[in-house]
Amino acid sequence: MEISMRATITSRAAPLLATILSVSAMAPCLAQENESLFGVQSASVTYGPYVRLEFGSAMPSLGDAYWLPPGQDDPRIDFSASGSDAGFGAVAFGFDWQTGIRADLSFFGMGTSDILAPCSGASDGSDCAIHADIKNASVSTRGAMANVFYVPFEARGSNSIFQPFIVAGLGIARNEVGEWTRENLSPPPPDKPDRRQLRTFAGDSSSGLAWSIGVGASLQVTRPGKWPVMIEAAWRYYNFGSATGGATPLPENGNSQPRQPFTFDNEAHVITLGVRIPLQRY
Repeated sequence: MEISMRATITSRAAPLLATILSVSAMAPCLAQENESLFGVQSASVTYGPYVRLEFGSAMPSLGDAYWLPPGQDDPRIDFSASGSDAGFGAVAFGFDWQTGIRADLSFFGMGTSDILAPCSGASDGSDCAIHADIKNASVSTRGAMANVFYVPFEARGSNSIFQPFIVAGLGIARNEVGEWTRENLSPPPPDKPDRRQLRTFAGDSSSGLAWSIGVGASLQVTRPGKWPVMIEAAWRYYNFGSATGGATPLPENGNSQPRQPFTFDNEAHVITLGVRIPLQRY
């Protein structure tokens, strides 16, 4: 189930990734043979500080989801977790050396993704039919990341208005898990006659290391002599680290607490469209 879900997400991002790579490979020849394709062949000087804005969609890919029920003898329960698409936005401030390298610091946020996590297995091999599923959970993320961009054509001396790039980032993310519900539809066992079918727990937040890799391309949309403005399209894989729900049951949901609340790796494929504007003009 998890492999299938990840394959589906990757296939949704694949068309943009393929387009960026194919156009990147053809760009130098196209720019030389057909000037009208890009409007002008030479880009403006963009050396120096810049601001970058981007907005898009995040397609969550949640891995290693599990919880440890309250009983000391209860097995670890694994889940096949999936999340709904969510909005993504970032603002960044950086510096462009125009040597094929630029870098920036971005502040990003991913909107709320609704989570469903049916049981996929138990550590003692018991049937999922007697264990709980996770329902009505959610996660949202915000953080900061230092990004380094490598622009291969620019590094080779090309001053085309079209520039593909590779990007990698490292930073910190804060994952906020909302209230989450454990649902067990099987009848309670004789030794646990008071077991509730539905129990809802409080949310929680945690911070940790985050990283990202991706590819994209920029296109200058203003003519030389005008203040340069670049539009950018990008696909990036983000790993926001581990996310964990709260262990405290809400009122009227019993008193027992899980040994480990609902926990999962928060990852996403993100497709964005953005704009980059130098803060000084040459």
